[in-house]
Amino acid sequence: MKEIVITDKISYVECTEDPLSADIGIIRDGEEIWLYDVGNDMRSLEGLSGQYNIVLSHFHQDHVGSIKKLGIKRLYVSKETQKHIAPAGVIVEEDIYVGSLHIFPLRSSHAKGSLGLEVDGTYAFVGDALYCKVKDGKHCYNAQLLREEIDKLKELKATCLLVSHHPGLIRKKDEVIAELEEIYAKRIQGSPDILLTS
Repeated sequence: MKEIVITDKISYVECTEDPLSADIGIIRDGEEIWLYDVGNDMRSLEGLSGQYNIVLSHFHQDHVGSIKKLGIKRLYVSKETQKHIAPAGVIVEEDIYVGSLHIFPLRSSHAKGSLGLEVDGTYAFVGDALYCKVKDGKHCYNAQLLREEIDKLKELKATCLLVSHHPGLIRKKDEVIAELEEIYAKRIQGSPDILLTS
């Protein structure tokens, strides 16, 4: 495991392609260790041991595959993610604050029940929530979900978003919001979907 340090509190393990495994956020909050996603490759977690507080961004295998192999102190999930995994967890339906951590629902065209994790009001892990789905071979955003996602991102204090599968993980929140607003502007009245041609 190669842990990449962002701050003295926040680090991560990079995503892998073989097997497909998402970035794993690591937050050291006093004596507590929090993981944002657990990936799908236990090799990514070598060197970490003990009980963790875990926030799962959503239910896709590359984000949750290692969950049954870890010691769980407390698990935070959405209803949709709870349906797909065995361990019981705290269902997150509204913003939850634990010390300097902020766990929040984040509407997304990529997966129902996405969750984000804001740390110290500076960085926010958002998993795959910024991505869309593919419909009829085209990238597709749900217009209503996208509007709600943009509005939620604007509410966050964090100025940087930590985006899974993005090279270097870190993206400026203002730049992301500007890109999403451009996509939202392409909606067609009467259509729930925004289909992107390129």
